[in-house]
Amino acid sequence: MDANKDAIMRGKVVLVTGATSGIGMETARALALKGAHVLVGARDLPRGQAVVDDLVRRGCATELLPIDLASWASVRHAAAHIAMNQSRLDVLVNNAATVTRDRQIAPDGHERIWSTNFLGAFLLTRLLLPKLHAASQPRVVNVSSNAHFGGRINWDDLELSHGFTGLRAYSNSKLALVLFTRELARREPRLAVNAVHPGVIATRIWRAAPAPIVWLLRLVLPSAGKGAQPVVRLAAAPEFEGISGRYFDRFRETEPAPAARSASDAARLWEIAESATA
Repeated sequence: MDANKDAIMRGKVVLVTGATSGIGMETARALALKGAHVLVGARDLPRGQAVVDDLVRRGCATELLPIDLASWASVRHAAAHIAMNQSRLDVLVNNAATVTRDRQIAPDGHERIWSTNFLGAFLLTRLLLPKLHAASQPRVVNVSSNAHFGGRINWDDLELSHGFTGLRAYSNSKLALVLFTRELARREPRLAVNAVHPGVIATRIWRAAPAPIVWLLRLVLPSAGKGAQPVVRLAAAPEFEGISGRYFDRFRETEPAPAARSASDAARLWEIAESATA
């Protein structure tokens, strides 16, 4: 067994989405090394299997979970697999995210960034609630971004059929994720659900940017390992037991954007997401 393993996460079941690279991969690795049984959520199966194989070589309990957050059929299949094979789910880390240069439509007819970064996470979390309820101290960690400060919920055009840019869509999806955190905490008081901005990190999320910008970002931005640390903290640290509905900027709890503090907007967005993922 790896020397980093400890009793805090031993025997706990954890799902990390978007775990094939970047913050997701580093989060999965850190929690596995702490003793958790980690489900590596992956859209790219060869990359996901490589992560699993690496963790198995380290003596960790882990398995691959195929899932594409932009496809409701894929999300439902993944949730059904967990329902059949796991007695409980202790921690869900909603990390998977994407950015595209052009507006794309996902399989269920919704804009891809909105689908992957928000709607898919919403649907997955709701489907997994019975397994989260079966855990003694369930947690949900929503990986958001300080880009949500630039987001705006346009109720007449949530998916940006007009005026689309990748950054605008990304910011809106991360704002939606913080509002979702607020409403989920209200509806599910047994869950410890929090949102976190892990910092601006050098990950594959920037791959849609022009090549010179990608190269520069890799030089100046912190590593994915550093970005995973605040996520792992919310997922595993004992002091966050019972803490819910909060927003963290890396290691510091802070107020989210004013647009993320509206209880009525959070409730309204929940109803819209529920209809969109039905």
